[in-house]
Amino acid sequence: MSLNYPTTLPANTLGDNLPLYVIGHNQEALNAAIVLASLDNTVQVVADTATIDDTLSNYRFEPQLTALWTLYSQQQRIQLLASDALDLPNHALVWLFWDSLGDDRRNELVQLLQSPHQQVLISGISQVGQVAQFADRLASHWVYYLPLIFMKDGANFSSMLKPDMLLVGEKTADSHRQCSVLQFFIHHAQQHAMADIQTVEFARSAIMTMLATRVSLMNELSRLADSLGVNIHTVQAMMGLDSRIGQHFLAAGWGFGGRALPMELTLLKQQFDAHQVASQLVKAVIDINEDQKELIFRKFWRHFDGFIEYKTVVIWGAGYRSGTGRTTNSAIHPLLKLLWSYGITTYVYASNTAFELAQLYAKQPLFVCVNNPYNMLADADALLIINWSALQAPDIDRLNATPIPIFDAKNVIDNASKARLIADYYGIGR
Repeated sequence: MSLNYPTTLPANTLGDNLPLYVIGHNQEALNAAIVLASLDNTVQVVADTATIDDTLSNYRFEPQLTALWTLYSQQQRIQLLASDALDLPNHALVWLFWDSLGDDRRNELVQLLQSPHQQVLISGISQVGQVAQFADRLASHWVYYLPLIFMKDGANFSSMLKPDMLLVGEKTADSHRQCSVLQFFIHHAQQHAMADIQTVEFARSAIMTMLATRVSLMNELSRLADSLGVNIHTVQAMMGLDSRIGQHFLAAGWGFGGRALPMELTLLKQQFDAHQVASQLVKAVIDINEDQKELIFRKFWRHFDGFIEYKTVVIWGAGYRSGTGRTTNSAIHPLLKLLWSYGITTYVYASNTAFELAQLYAKQPLFVCVNNPYNMLADADALLIINWSALQAPDIDRLNATPIPIFDAKNVIDNASKARLIADYYGIGR
């Protein structure tokens, strides 16, 4: 296989020669092991083969991950170590991936991590304060929290090598200079910030909640735009010109999915409730997002005056965002269930997510995966768009060849292309 990315990075900057352990099996853990191996290190990954294989299967849309994992495993730079065979040396760097570990496993690790000389990195999402409490149970002062909120599906390796932003939580103030792995990431980050672990946990949650709030605000505004006949796509572009706002996370659509944002909101809402602090905004963001996932179906239902039984539709895309191969918390799931409740046949074109969808819905007779976005349009009553990951924009001439109504839940079709459409078009706030 020809690789167009580095198989070994220049100059190993990890100069302390500590044995390296990665404990976890999610894609963040695998990418961490790959990055460490690319620096010419041997990395012990503590996980079962079956769980690793499952992660690689679910991320087959990211060939870089699979290719580098295979390469470094063959070169023995990445070595699997069974969980029940773990015996950590007194001098080692151990990187724990919180989301891969249950409470029992974390308690076991507390017993294994009792050397004051071990360096411990922790990554993952939990309620604010849980990582700090876990760190306090460890004997070592060299414990750090590194939330990987900068990682991007489809470009995890490159985003980990050169993160846009890095937050580092320290159990011991100003101790990060003692950890060469942290120094590597800090050196390559565009910007970084340090604080105690609980503060960084709070900052992580606040950042993710702010992003979710922006999305839900734009989606609520898009409903008013629909009523007033205003194009939210144009409004979005104007808002982005204001430097106080910026251009990111302003796109109206079916809402947000994935694992991180919904989990952050759920955990934060639980903490508000546990501390008896009112959280009207967080609840509103969650409610708006869940309702938004069904909005495109309601537009579809109204177009046909409710007479939608046993129709046939084509659906483009299924991922929770463009470029990903995961459908976690994507609008595709409530949409499919609503359509199937009316006996509607669904032809789904989802190049990146076909494997995951096939696993979930293989036994559903109304579900059919297709390899071409246009071939089934002539047999369909409508086209619904959840996402679009192709490099080229949708072909308007081919859409006009079979002018069925289009329901664009992600505003994939831009203003100029929309003006060329023959068929009825329904977007979000357009």
